[in-house]
Amino acid sequence: MIEIRELPPSDEERAAAVIAEAMDSDPVMAWMIPDAEGRRALLPALMREFVATALATDRVLVDGTGSALALWSHRSGPARSPGEESLRALPAAYAPHVPRIALLGRTMEDRHPTVPHLYLSTICVLPRARGRGLGSALLGHRLDGAGLPAYLEASTERSAALYARHGFAPLGDPVTLPDGPTVHPMWREPNP
Repeated sequence: MIEIRELPPSDEERAAAVIAEAMDSDPVMAWMIPDAEGRRALLPALMREFVATALATDRVLVDGTGSALALWSHRSGPARSPGEESLRALPAAYAPHVPRIALLGRTMEDRHPTVPHLYLSTICVLPRARGRGLGSALLGHRLDGAGLPAYLEASTERSAALYARHGFAPLGDPVTLPDGPTVHPMWREPNP
């Protein structure tokens, strides 16, 4: 049986490292920060901020080995994506990537449902731990008995297929980023 628990604040650094490593090859991350070396250098700090924010407002679930995690939140509409002005406050190393980060935020914000729902903003599994059912365990743990619909954006066909096995269906047309990957907004009605 796979142990799932809430991430304590003391594990924030480890969680950021897991996201950075697991998301390094994600097509959307690669589109936002195309240079692989730059992505490896920038993702850990960016993910530390992301996890710190999530711990303050959302539920961060991890498996017992610390190899996988999911960031869930309750939403009644889209999160306000940061504007380019606030993104420009990031360290100078991020400056070349601000336009794409802002475009992604605006694009996905426009597609986000406005009714109350659970939002899975991130789910990731370290490459060496994939194929063990950790992602499915993280999904099931939060969805079972939640009583709310759920929304997510799948960044690959493979992840969209995983979500479909858990009851998610496409929500409108996929979104193809300029010269980039296709993102699949997906929706799941609550179990009766």
